[in-house]
Amino acid sequence: MTGILLLTFCIAGCAQKSGMEINDGSEPQRTEKASEKEKICVYVCGSVKKPGVYELPEDARIVSAIALAGGFTKDASAAGVNQAERIKDGQQIYVPSKKEAGKKEDTSSPTGGSGTQDKRVNLNSASREELMTLTGIGEAKASDIISYREENGGFEKPEDIMKIRGIKQGIYRKIKDMITV
Repeated sequence: MTGILLLTFCIAGCAQKSGMEINDGSEPQRTEKASEKEKICVYVCGSVKKPGVYELPEDARIVSAIALAGGFTKDASAAGVNQAERIKDGQQIYVPSKKEAGKKEDTSSPTGGSGTQDKRVNLNSASREELMTLTGIGEAKASDIISYREENGGFEKPEDIMKIRGIKQGIYRKIKDMITV
């Protein structure tokens, strides 16, 4: 009898010590708080103090990921990253150095003789005006591109621009060397 009593106290004590709740069936048990946001992982690398994989709320922005990575190093090009962009699960956030950023500005990308672009336009961060510098992209299509990226979390590859109404293979061929994501 003493053994059974001792076993009962031991089990009850272990359950309390580990923080386990014993559900007698009268109340449903909740495993997660409804107010907790989904977490996603991103890889922050380049010119940051502590490169690595970080977990953030799903609605976080790049600036938060960089802060978790210890911030910029002294040779980082902060202007080389759109810090206001929302992050996506599995995203790699690369912070270029000032030297790397300088090289990008000095090199020009092929334009096929149809314009004077000296750098690629990022479909996921370009302003309406920047998008309108692309051949065949006017104000309406630039607005459609911005709407698409806001509604769909951005473009995954340059070819995705053909998902925009009115942008087909012909326009894509003219601008494919001038765009990036």
